[in-house]
Amino acid sequence: MEGKNFDMNYNNPIEDPIALNKAEPIKNLERTFSKELAQDLRDETAHSLRAARNLPDNFKDLDKEMKGIKDLPAGYDGWREAKETFAEMRKNIWGKIFQTEKYKEQEVILNNFLKFKKEDDLERVQRNYQKKFDEILQNCPLTPEEREKYLSTEAMEKMPLEDYLVLLKRLSGEAFYHVTRYGIRENTFASHTTGEGELVDGFTPLLKDGKINSCTATIISNKERAKHSINKKFLQESKEEGLSVDEVVDKVLKGYDTDYFLDRESVHFSYGKDLHKMYGGENNYKFYFYYPVEYILQNDFSYSTREGQLTIGNGYIRNSGGIEQQYNDFEIFNFGKGVPVDAGILCISDDVRVDPETGSQYLLQNGKPVADENGELKKPEKTISSQEYWENYFKLNPELKPNKIIYGRFGTGSYYDNKDLKDWAETKKIYKQPEDKKQEFEEYLKDTKKILKEIFTEVVSEEFDSK
Repeated sequence: MEGKNFDMNYNNPIEDPIALNKAEPIKNLERTFSKELAQDLRDETAHSLRAARNLPDNFKDLDKEMKGIKDLPAGYDGWREAKETFAEMRKNIWGKIFQTEKYKEQEVILNNFLKFKKEDDLERVQRNYQKKFDEILQNCPLTPEEREKYLSTEAMEKMPLEDYLVLLKRLSGEAFYHVTRYGIRENTFASHTTGEGELVDGFTPLLKDGKINSCTATIISNKERAKHSINKKFLQESKEEGLSVDEVVDKVLKGYDTDYFLDRESVHFSYGKDLHKMYGGENNYKFYFYYPVEYILQNDFSYSTREGQLTIGNGYIRNSGGIEQQYNDFEIFNFGKGVPVDAGILCISDDVRVDPETGSQYLLQNGKPVADENGELKKPEKTISSQEYWENYFKLNPELKPNKIIYGRFGTGSYYDNKDLKDWAETKKIYKQPEDKKQEFEEYLKDTKKILKEIFTEVVSEEFDSK
C-alpha cells in the first residue's frame, strides 16, 4: 500500500526520545519499543540532540564561541560563501561598530544560514534515529508473549492508527485484503458480475455491522437480507409450479451443501494483493480493509482455500490458471463471529474526483448512472476529492467511522517467501484442527442450517401468501 496520505513504510517524526513526559502511562508503542529494544540508540540520540541544540544559530553567538579560533569548524562549510562571509565580518570592526548596511546585510544572510544549519542538524539526528530504529524493529519479530499482548482482537481494535503502523514494522508485511464495493460496478470477472453497471453499495452496510460477516451470518442477522438472497424469479416460478414451501426451502438450502460449504460460512480475503480490479466497484476507486496475516493466525480464526497452491508465506501467488492474480479464495472462519472492522485499517483512494452529493465518479439520477448519446457514463460537473467526501460523510455519521482510516493511492503486492509464516499457517488450516474444533465446526453447521431453514421458511411463506 502506498500513500498517506499513506505507505506501509510510514515513519513518525520523533520527539526527543528522552524528554517525553515520564509521568504519563505508556501509550505510545514507538516509545515502548524504543525503551525495550533500542536503549543505546535512545541514549546516543539524546546526546546528539543536545549537541545540535547547543549549536549557535546567529553570528554573534558563533563569534563569541570561536573567540581565539581563526577558522570555522568543520560542518559549517556547507554553504560555499559562509567561510568568506564569516571571516570578512570578523575583520570588519568598523562595520560592527557603526552597523553599516553591508555589515547588517551580511549578518542577516549568515544568521539565516546558521539557523538553517541548526534545524537541518536536528532533523538529521531525528532521521538517523528513525532509520536505525526502523531497522531494529524490522529485525525484532514479536515474541510469543508479545503476540498475545498486541495481536489480540481487543488490542487491535483499540489500537490507534499511529501505534498500529509502528506495530506493523515488527510484522512480516504480509496481509489479507477484503475489498468492498461502493459506486458503479465496473470491476467484474468470470461469474462475479452481479450488479455490473449499476450502483452497488456493500461498503456502508458493512460499516453499520462493524465487522466483515460471512454470507450465512449476514442472512441470519437480518431478515431483509435473507429476502434479497433468494432469487425472486425462482420464487415466482416455484409458486407457479405448485411447489410447497418446504420443497422450495430445501432447494434454497441445497446451496449450502456444496463441496465449498465454507464459501458461505467464511469471510473471504485475498492474500498478498488487493483484488480491487476483480471485486471492486468503480475503476481506480478503492475500498478495502487491511489485516496483518499475523493477526488472523494469532487469534481463533481458521482458514481454508479452494486452491491448494494458495499458501500463506509462499511469496507471490498464482492461481490454478497460472495468471499473476489469485482469487478471493482465502476463507477465514471463526464460527460466524466475523472479522471486526476496527481490528484492521480501512483504505480508501484519496483523490478520485466524485460527486459531492453521492460520492460516485459518475452522474446519478434516481440512484442510476446517466449515459450520454454514445453510451458513455456522464460525470458530474461539480466534484470534490473522495477523501473530502468521506471525511464529510463520517462527520455526519460518526457512529459508522472506523478508528483507523488511511486515504491514499494504493498499490499492493507480495513477493517474499516467509518460512515462519508458512509453518505457522500450517497449524491453522481448518482441516487440520484438533478433534474438539472439528466437532465444534460440525455442531456449528448443524445449528446454522437449522436457523437458516427457519428464516427461509418464513421468507418463502410470506412470498407464497402474498398475492
